Amino acid sequence: MVSYKWIAKRRNYSEEEVAYRSLRTPNDNLPHPLQSAISRETNAKAKSIVPRKKISSAYSDPLSQALEGSDPLSQFVSKDEVEGPDIPVTNVNQKGAAAQEWLKHRTTILSKFTTSEKLSIKSSFLQGGEKLVVKQQINDKLKHRLQQLDEFEEHVSEHKGLSRDDYVTRITQISQELHQAWALDQRVKALKIVIQCSKLLLETHPFAFYPSKFALITDILDKFGRMVFERIAEKGEIRLVDHQLPKYFKPEHVSESARETCRNWMYKIASVRELLPRIYVEMAVLESYSFLENTDFSATLIRLSRTIRGVGNPLVAAYARAYLMRVGREIRLQDRSFVVENVRDLYLSYNQLYSNSIRSELTIFRTDLADYLSLYSPAYDWIFQTLAHTGQYNELDSIWRQSFNQAEPGLLWLSLLSQFPSDFVLSKCLELALHITTTPSTGVPSQQLMVLMGQVLSRNLASSCDSNPGKMLNVIWPYLSRKEDVESYLQCIDAWMPYLLRHWRVREMHRIINDIVQHCRPKAQAHHVANLTSIVHALVRTEQVDYQSLFATDSLMGLLDIYPEGHSRAEAAKILLQQFLLDHDRPLNHPLMVDHLLSIARILHDTLNATSVEDEKRQISEIAIALIDRVDFGRDFQQMLSFYGDARAAFTNLDPVLAHLVQAINRLSSRTRQLIQEHNERTGHFVRACGAFAYITIPAISCPMIRFSLYMLSSQVALANECFGQADACVEGAINLVTEFSPLEEQWIVSNLSNLLSGLLVQPDTPDQNRLHHLRRLLRNVRTFSMNHALHRLRSTIYIQAIRLLSAYIQSDYIYHVPDVESNDRLYLGDEDFRLEAADYCSQLLTELLNDLNQLGNENQYGKQATLCLDLFSLLIESADLKAEPSLTQLAAKLFLLARKHNQWDADYASQWARGLPARQSLAFCSPFSARILHLPFAIFSSSPLLQQNPQASAMNRVPSQSEIDELRTAFILMDSDRDGRITALEVQSMLQQLGINLREDIVLNLVRQASQSGSTLMNEAEFFQWVKRIQALRPSQSDDSGSNADEEAGLDLVAAFRVFDRDKNGFITKDELRLAMELIDESMTEEGLNELIKMADVDKDGRINYEEFAKMLL
Repeated sequence: MVSYKWIAKRRNYSEEEVAYRSLRTPNDNLPHPLQSAISRETNAKAKSIVPRKKISSAYSDPLSQALEGSDPLSQFVSKDEVEGPDIPVTNVNQKGAAAQEWLKHRTTILSKFTTSEKLSIKSSFLQGGEKLVVKQQINDKLKHRLQQLDEFEEHVSEHKGLSRDDYVTRITQISQELHQAWALDQRVKALKIVIQCSKLLLETHPFAFYPSKFALITDILDKFGRMVFERIAEKGEIRLVDHQLPKYFKPEHVSESARETCRNWMYKIASVRELLPRIYVEMAVLESYSFLENTDFSATLIRLSRTIRGVGNPLVAAYARAYLMRVGREIRLQDRSFVVENVRDLYLSYNQLYSNSIRSELTIFRTDLADYLSLYSPAYDWIFQTLAHTGQYNELDSIWRQSFNQAEPGLLWLSLLSQFPSDFVLSKCLELALHITTTPSTGVPSQQLMVLMGQVLSRNLASSCDSNPGKMLNVIWPYLSRKEDVESYLQCIDAWMPYLLRHWRVREMHRIINDIVQHCRPKAQAHHVANLTSIVHALVRTEQVDYQSLFATDSLMGLLDIYPEGHSRAEAAKILLQQFLLDHDRPLNHPLMVDHLLSIARILHDTLNATSVEDEKRQISEIAIALIDRVDFGRDFQQMLSFYGDARAAFTNLDPVLAHLVQAINRLSSRTRQLIQEHNERTGHFVRACGAFAYITIPAISCPMIRFSLYMLSSQVALANECFGQADACVEGAINLVTEFSPLEEQWIVSNLSNLLSGLLVQPDTPDQNRLHHLRRLLRNVRTFSMNHALHRLRSTIYIQAIRLLSAYIQSDYIYHVPDVESNDRLYLGDEDFRLEAADYCSQLLTELLNDLNQLGNENQYGKQATLCLDLFSLLIESADLKAEPSLTQLAAKLFLLARKHNQWDADYASQWARGLPARQSLAFCSPFSARILHLPFAIFSSSPLLQQNPQASAMNRVPSQSEIDELRTAFILMDSDRDGRITALEVQSMLQQLGINLREDIVLNLVRQASQSGSTLMNEAEFFQWVKRIQALRPSQSDDSGSNADEEAGLDLVAAFRVFDRDKNGFITKDELRLAMELIDESMTEEGLNELIKMADVDKDGRINYEEFAKMLL
């Protein structure tokens, strides 16, 4: 393999910068082309202050924020788990606001009240079960309707041992049976179904399931009532609007047959013997009374309310009244007197809940009184909610006052507090609190009432002043602090915490926290965690929270210490940090506050272990990084360095945090350099300490690529601070990592090793090391790495970059420097041995690359060979001095031809590279023969009519040498930009424009058509050669081509050009000939311009230009 002597091109970077300044477009303010519009909008708002009291995490998953709960998992969680798909649901489209509220209420009931006990159901319309013998005592006076109803009693069966889901399934079957009976016009059967369903509400055991049973049975009653209503409307030919009567409907519009049908239904219902089924069925069809004249709904509702007095079981009666309230609300009566009447009837029977008979029953079934009383809450809540909807505050006040007359009013107060309007309740809370704290209760626990009252007040903080906060706190706090049961205490504190924080000062806030810690010492139980976490939420979500007071004292740390070890404690720490980072947008500079926040963040870190998922690590890393960025001690850099050291010790298992700390310490060192023009002893020690921090932190990071990047950054910062030993150590650390890279990241490796080579230009050599020792060590590691992983392309690319670096080393003045740092151009100023050593190293690397090129050819890997040829070609054109070393010129030409030889090169890459250089530079590897063809004389010859004449036969018949053929072929390749083996008029015009010659399109098209043997606008390689030979024939003959030099070649070009201008061949160029020639090259001139040009060139003032004058004008 022939060796080549490398001679680097001499560069004047200042002139190059001026020449190419117009090619650079500032893009600092332009958006990234791959960045989405949403990201740009986010970046634009990045500095805006985050609204306070935003509950969602600052580091939550962006997908979760985008979906906003619409994803399938969120919908699954929000869906009621106990409500199976077969549970009949009321059609809410036909109902108003009352139906919507009932649907929510119903869902709550079904989810809360369930049982594991076995259930039973009696029905005539279910298959299987145990047959029951029903004794019938039929009075002969009963009407035929009653006889029809009693026919179904003969087939009653009982299904026992049902689970909750089995019971729901049976209810669904009964509902389907009702629908089928109605579709078959079996009206009596449908009525009997709902009667039997109503009877099921007489059975209250098991107690815990009764509210859910009520919700399921009333669904069937609602369906039945709706079918009766629509049936009568259909018979009366009344068109319903959204399943309701038209706005201007009157009973007079109903036909007599429809009214008769309605009365028949009422008669059948009135014939039902049992009280409760009769009440429920009548309430279900209550809306059908609209078809009868002179119907007083209010009176009917009051009558039904009084009828319910006959129901002996208070639980059954309470739910019957709730159903009455519901159907009454849906009728939308203006007169709501029935509501007050129903509530008063409820008060009359309220004491039955605490009667001896009830207590005896509870004893039999082993049910606690408090659990039994909780069954009434859904019914009472709905009743008092309906009362609150009347909007009559005088009635509400009357009912509130009457509740104090009851012996055990706790159950009533639970519903009154939760259902009455908040503006009404707030002013009553102090009186209620005094009563609760001074009067013992055997029913509803006082703690339950206190929790509810605290929740009501905390939900209405804006208007909580109506509750007389000063007196309220004096009543409440002694009651709360004296509680000994930890669970009850935490439930009360959790409910009252927002109210307490709103109306107490900061000092009292620490008093509350310390009291919580005192109650829970030494550690809270696992079931206390939910309340403790809610309390922590309240601490940071209160308005105008004083974070400095909160985090600068030990009370908050004591609250975290009582948490059980594990994720619950970490979750509380995460809540505190996230909300703090959202709200506190000022720099942190309070040392104790910073120390406590770092300790809280350490709690998060300490929960990580080998089983922790990456997403958890990512979230904790983001919180830690945000906290680190928030800390700023101003110009107390020593304090900042100490903080970074504490942070490194706190987050040893989080690589992103360690990497961020290295970047932060480098920023700190850079800020020191900006403030201090010249380091003194103190600042010198400080920046060296920063460098040592970075150097010992980087090895703790697991990813070698991140370590490499940090080593590079740290070396540059150390170099800027004149810490040459640390800069060398970091560069050495980066170089040693090359063998640890992943071979799958080849593109990243090439990019970052190229950056390393760029940095080595300003890195001065170490005195006790050999010259270029960093570069030599790097290339050895690259060679080892590429051979181990068969990444030959990687090695060749880095070698080429190394040759570029060595060529830059040889320059007398480098393209960039680090201030106050003497690079090798200063260290080796005037040292010719250094430049010779760098050039020899370039030659060695070039030889290795050419050996690789030869090896690729031997292995028939022509595609890789072509790529490497083009890379070397571009290197020679860019960095080698081709004029000073002809062998390099020949090598460049050979490389270009070799790349094209097997037609496996990257034509786009080649054409782009060729077009990216100025035309004369792109042809620098050609001989003067090729340059002569493609420069100005070539264009003038091509557009001249002389081409159509027969040139000299001797010139046409001359056989070109092999070197001339190679040069012609290279010129053709450069013009053939699309690499299809033919050149077009557009490609010829593009090449001429690169040469600075602008010919009209029609002229270029004409000359290509003349050169093409087929007369087309395409010219192949052979036609191009023939065309050039014709141009060459126009030149004067040479006696000895081998002895021609550059000046002689230029003279021949001038003679040929003069012949083109001198059209009449008289040895002179006139103004008309000059005008014609300029028009041929699309350089039309005005008369004044032509006169000025003739005047400038015409030395002898004869109005013409001879050859001598022409040569002086061009040279």
